[in-house]
Amino acid sequence: MTDNSLHTEQAFTHRSSLISALVTGELTPAPIWKKRNYRLKFLLRTLLFYTPTRRMLGSLSQRPNFEQLLRAQVTLPSKPHRQYLTLGLNARQRADAIVSHYAFIDTLTGSRLAQALMSADETPLIELEGKDASRFTLSASCASKAEREGETTLWLHDANRTLLASVTFSVVRNNGEWQLVIGGLQGPRRNISHEVIKQATRACHGIFPKRLLMEFIWLFARHSGISAMYGVSDNGHVFRALRYRLSKGRHFHASYDEFWASVDGVKENRWRWRLPPEMARKSLESIASKKRAEYRRRFQLLDSLAEQISLLTK
Repeated sequence: MTDNSLHTEQAFTHRSSLISALVTGELTPAPIWKKRNYRLKFLLRTLLFYTPTRRMLGSLSQRPNFEQLLRAQVTLPSKPHRQYLTLGLNARQRADAIVSHYAFIDTLTGSRLAQALMSADETPLIELEGKDASRFTLSASCASKAEREGETTLWLHDANRTLLASVTFSVVRNNGEWQLVIGGLQGPRRNISHEVIKQATRACHGIFPKRLLMEFIWLFARHSGISAMYGVSDNGHVFRALRYRLSKGRHFHASYDEFWASVDGVKENRWRWRLPPEMARKSLESIASKKRAEYRRRFQLLDSLAEQISLLTK
């Protein structure tokens, strides 16, 4: 490695030494850290939020995969300095949320799943087969493309690798319990026609792509000891902060509030919704006879999802 490459030698394991190495350019996780102006901004913000920054980096730098985390999320050292996960969090809470997420990952028994949640690249986790042999892949990675919205992103693609939906979240520790907070939920990119989503929904027997991701989240939470789930509100999303409203407003394609209401969420405050631990299935007897076959196939798809998640978390 060159002098300006990423390295985490013993000299940088101490909190203040790590901060100093980042500020001086001795440690450059990515090309952006070679820019003097970026390092100066990091220094000024670190001085403003010194204790949370020092504590977060002190904790994360003790991890054996700290180098991997820095490569995957090049702005990780400065994440407590800006809006993160939901509005209304101060720098200490933002730092605690980040540290908590990786502490939670350490509790997972499935090493493949744990690695996927921190991976720089999308890692396929689950394959589902829908109507007419259509196939869908659910993958996971770190939140490098949605760094303000959490630490991990789940992705749903069709067989053509078209992105249908993604969800970004962090798992935080609150009063001794693990709680999952969704900071971002997105549909397909703007250049994807609505017909693609209609076809995917039809192939999944009436389950919308975002809803399918939520089914994964609910099952994952059940198998991982998560006691509560929350979703960011329209007004609580980090891009609703005044500094981002003009530059990031284009990221809003649909209402978070409407979606959370559709899955029986309850608005807790202006920043977030409390989500149910699961969505109860209708009994086949309560469904009109002409629709039962379709619902039966839908339940089979969800059963396949549940079975694969169970294997991932063992």
